[in-house]
Amino acid sequence: MTQAVIDDIESFKVFLAGQPLCQWAAQKQRDLDQGKTSKSSGGSSAKAKSDNAELAAALSSMA
Repeated sequence: MTQAVIDDIESFKVFLAGQPLCQWAAQKQRDLDQGKTSKSSGGSSAKAKSDNAELAAALSSMA
């Protein structure tokens, strides 16, 4: 029988939810769900550049 690496999955989910990249991704998903942004990547708009800057900030804060 194999043993789980994560003993308490709920604690792990709480840990992940607090990570900057996960928070950024959750916010982007909420924006998509509410129609505030679209999935299409046609063109390089100011919003797309802003999203990339937010992603870079989330990634750098993890280092």
